[in-house]
Amino acid sequence: MRRAAAASLLLLAPLAVQAQPARSSGAEKVIDLRASRPPAGNTFEALWSAYRKADQGGDADGALKAWREIRRVRIERNIRSLEPLSLATVGQGLDRMAKGPRERAEDDFRAATSLDPHLPDAYFALALGVVPALSDTFSGLTARLPTIRGRHNLRTLLVPVLLLGMLATATVFALVMVVRHGTLLLHDLEEALGPERRPLAVGLFVLALLLPVAAFQGYGWLPLWWLALLFLYMDTAERVVTALLLVAGLAVGPAVKELEARIQAQQNPLFRAGILSVEGGPDARATADLEDALARNRDDRDLMYLLAAQYKKTGRYDDAAAVYREVLQADPRDPIALNNLANVEFASGEFAAAIARYKQGIESGPPAPVAATFQYNLSLAHLQKFEYQPAQEARSQADRIASGLVRTYDGLWKYDKGDYAVVDLGLDEADLWSKFAGTPTGVRQKNVAGRGTGVPQTSWLPGALLSRFAGAIGMFGLLIAGLWRWRGSRAFTMRCVKCGTPFCKHCHLGATTIGLCTQCHHLFVVRDGVSGPARNRKLLEVQKEDERRERVFRLLSLVAPGAGHLYAQRTPMGLVLVLGWSLLLLLALLAGRVLPFTETPSTIEKPWGLGLIAVVLLVIYVVANRARPDFEVALPARRSPPPARRGRAA
Repeated sequence: MRRAAAASLLLLAPLAVQAQPARSSGAEKVIDLRASRPPAGNTFEALWSAYRKADQGGDADGALKAWREIRRVRIERNIRSLEPLSLATVGQGLDRMAKGPRERAEDDFRAATSLDPHLPDAYFALALGVVPALSDTFSGLTARLPTIRGRHNLRTLLVPVLLLGMLATATVFALVMVVRHGTLLLHDLEEALGPERRPLAVGLFVLALLLPVAAFQGYGWLPLWWLALLFLYMDTAERVVTALLLVAGLAVGPAVKELEARIQAQQNPLFRAGILSVEGGPDARATADLEDALARNRDDRDLMYLLAAQYKKTGRYDDAAAVYREVLQADPRDPIALNNLANVEFASGEFAAAIARYKQGIESGPPAPVAATFQYNLSLAHLQKFEYQPAQEARSQADRIASGLVRTYDGLWKYDKGDYAVVDLGLDEADLWSKFAGTPTGVRQKNVAGRGTGVPQTSWLPGALLSRFAGAIGMFGLLIAGLWRWRGSRAFTMRCVKCGTPFCKHCHLGATTIGLCTQCHHLFVVRDGVSGPARNRKLLEVQKEDERRERVFRLLSLVAPGAGHLYAQRTPMGLVLVLGWSLLLLLALLAGRVLPFTETPSTIEKPWGLGLIAVVLLVIYVVANRARPDFEVALPARRSPPPARRGRAA
């Protein structure tokens, strides 16, 4: 199959690339002799070739021996994800599935997960049946998340989904507020200008709604502008939601900057090489990119750590040791170089030299995680010399310093026979992000390993205050404050809860308590003082208003689930429905299509994830249209007058 052929090419590509001299972009071409050396005999390409030869020749014992050696070398070199060989194993399983029984193919898929526990392809290939398919699909979708690469892809996907989801929610909420409260603003304009100037009032109303577009600021500002314009007419829950949306707008600037930095870093070949050096397998292109970068930046130890890690994963232990010795010449107490050079000596069987370096690193007083790693590796080196008492003491010290880290090491680097591998130190995710964030080429910072620099952002608040969104939201806040000061004490307009007629709450009876106009107050509360024709006319208005509310609710719920509940002033439920609908729909549209959540081909990945999203969207749609709120208003019953007291008999 094409996937198997591609995987085979991935395995053969390093042999061709490693035969080329190192690249350099400088004026003088620098040739690194180490890059032209032939690959070592213990490379994964050689081991995979031996496995395939034995498997195709029917030598089960030879194939098993070669496979176990691949697994052993992966653990020894601290390779979390051996993706090329895992992809080749998946391709082998797909070929077997097409030709023969599925049992051997399933064995290949499970074997692929042992080489790369974070490869989605293997889990998707196992997804057959109903319950197993759901479980394996979930495992495939979440397989990358524990890795730097997976978290990077997830954040790159979630930032636009959240931003677009908030925009969609704000737009729906603002449109509903215009439908519900827009006539109140129009009523105030008509009342201020007089009945004879109604066309002018309508024109001002339309201009007020479209002012951002008329001022050439863009239609994207309309939702927040409408919310600010109608803020005085909203109830308490609607005002709270409006305030939250305005405050959430402050995060737009930093979120966009974060997304831009991630996209630029994703274009940087050194960022890719760094990820492979930290948690991936050997890669000839990553090695060449790091050699080029190090030739231009000899004072950057981070690049030396990353390059040495690639050398070790390729099987070039001598080259890795030479890089670490070069680091130690500049700083004999460098903890990363001390630990990793000792690990190379450990792999070469020089246990006494490794023990001496581990102890030297411990005596330098490193941070707690580094000290725990030194003690952990020291215990394993003593075990190799059958020195059980020192080994137990070193292991106890490691557990005392960082027991959780030690348990993580035991879970990651355990051989099939039960022993454990020594653990390398190097850059972590925060270091890589500090080094390459927002840089499509080259490095952003030098020598960040172990400094704890974290994410390279000065502060969230300054970035938020200096964005265009913050300025616009400040303008909207000033608009609300100005309207409140100008019309706050005189904003008397409200809508009758029965007939829907706008009225001044200080001019009509009963409005301040239950929101009824004068006629509805007399008709439904006082129940007197209304003539027969007026009663019939008012009852007809109430009936038409009920029908109008029902039509508007149905239309809004059909167009945007949850919008009808916002119109019915069931704000919390409506907001949850609109936000959930928007986020899931955007996730289904963007994930795997516009943004790479997973790189698994469609021939392997089954659409179970989209099916699950479709089911949840259907549930939200049904709930939004079936859970109709009650528009009826509970009116207080009229109290009967107290009985008159009888006077005393004379």
